[in-house]
Amino acid sequence: MSRGEIDRLSFRVEFSIKCPRCDRPVPLDGPLESVVCGNCETDIPFEQEYWVERITDACRAMREVNVGQGTASMILGTYNGNLSLARFAPYCDECKTDFDPSWTDSVDSQYKCSSCGVEYPVLIPPVWLKKAIPQIDYLINALTVSESLQKPDTSKPVVVSCPSCAAALDVDGSTRFVDCGYCNSQVYLPDSVWMKFHTVKRKRRWFVVCKEKP
Repeated sequence: MSRGEIDRLSFRVEFSIKCPRCDRPVPLDGPLESVVCGNCETDIPFEQEYWVERITDACRAMREVNVGQGTASMILGTYNGNLSLARFAPYCDECKTDFDPSWTDSVDSQYKCSSCGVEYPVLIPPVWLKKAIPQIDYLINALTVSESLQKPDTSKPVVVSCPSCAAALDVDGSTRFVDCGYCNSQVYLPDSVWMKFHTVKRKRRWFVVCKEKP
């Protein structure tokens, strides 16, 4: 099945918001009920209704465009974000090869790209989302449970001096607040140091597949 031969409504999603605390971009890699900012570690909750509204609007918008076309928009409100949609049948984001017609056999497991071997999770939508939008059949390469923050790489130590007394600080990347053992100051690690331990996640491209008619 090529991208121009879609027997269902299928579209690609790229979505990110600005962290309400530090204003850094936070990828929304699926209909998650909470995410953690990789920069400041703020936990950001989402009501289920937030996702129901976003995906309902996305389905409506994608029914109005031709295969291969898309839209981009600013989402304003509780969270300011950027949403990009494009009407395509599922394809490998690594090598751009279209999924085989048998990809639906991979539900609740991983579809393996026939060209490059990259694997993509194929999921039934969460119960709450399926109940609200019954026409949705599958989510591809989406997260439905938030991943924890990437564990810091402690193999390469980072030398940081206390701004109060210039003593060397013991920094392992596990927290942004470090206590100085000499003057008892609490030091907040700057972005330049923190990001050496925590690389920014790349925004995932995920797919919503649903019935052609609502």
